[in-house]
Amino acid sequence: MTKIYTDADWDELWDEGLQAGEITRHSNDVEIVENWQHPLRKGLVSNIPLSQGLRTDISNFEYPEIYDHDYYGNEDYPMTLVFRSTGVLKEQIFGINEDACEHPGESYLFYYPAGTREIETRMPGRNISVRIRLEPHLVRLLSKGQEEYLPCLLKPCLETDAPPPFYQSLGKMTPAMHIALHQLLNCPVQGMMRRTYIEAKTLELITLQFAQMLQDCTPQRQLINFKGDDYERIYQARDILIKSISNPPSLINLARQVGLNDFKLKQGFRQIFGATVFGYLHNYRLEQARQLLENGEIKVGDVMHKVGWRDRKHFAAAFRKKFGLNPRDFKIRVS
Repeated sequence: MTKIYTDADWDELWDEGLQAGEITRHSNDVEIVENWQHPLRKGLVSNIPLSQGLRTDISNFEYPEIYDHDYYGNEDYPMTLVFRSTGVLKEQIFGINEDACEHPGESYLFYYPAGTREIETRMPGRNISVRIRLEPHLVRLLSKGQEEYLPCLLKPCLETDAPPPFYQSLGKMTPAMHIALHQLLNCPVQGMMRRTYIEAKTLELITLQFAQMLQDCTPQRQLINFKGDDYERIYQARDILIKSISNPPSLINLARQVGLNDFKLKQGFRQIFGATVFGYLHNYRLEQARQLLENGEIKVGDVMHKVGWRDRKHFAAAFRKKFGLNPRDFKIRVS
């Protein structure tokens, strides 16, 4: 039977954990960090206040076993944009969404007032997520002068600081969101510059997500009709790119290999993967390079050639732009 912790249970657990040294909490001019080395969970959560009305919470925990946390929310920033990197979180939000579930690689947006009852089911394994807390008035500030471009779901925020409660799954993150999220989670600087860096990446994630939401709620003119097997051909083209990462075919040759014209292939990649054909390959190469460098057993030059780069300077510049560090410095840091 799943163990359930109420608010009172959690307060008692917190006090006992502090006294036993299993939970520590410290703050500085940049963030407040809770570090848990407790049988219930191990890891930390960092709360980083940013511009007025904005806060980013970074959570990285390992949960040994399943349990429920039954509580009443008291968040100061009730509108929340979630980007989940790993792990699954099930939520029962009474009166709003009683069958919510966060999955890795997806994003979510919700708003409900303090005092709303929730039951979170924490699943075993590693859970990493970023939660961006923003006050509704910040939505008006960010959209000032361009209110017509605000995503449909957020239109009520133009009129009130207390819009109707909602919980919305926003679907799969785009490649650009994955990049910004990875950079935020692996912030390369410390001190006050850490706050500046995280605020920049937080605003980038908000911008990317709102743009995607706007696209989803705006009627689109169908530029091209896709048949059922067209999607299979586009995924086949993706697989060909990945297998020939060090020597990819030209766009026209790739289209011929899968039986599409190059226009349909380009449109399909944008629709399915949110990137151009070679923009997707570029991001994939860099992600592969990162994984190889994290392994620690391969030289930077060998990594460069393995993922299809021929010019060391171009490779270093692209890697630094995506991950904030040169490949060699990244390898040293993760070794």
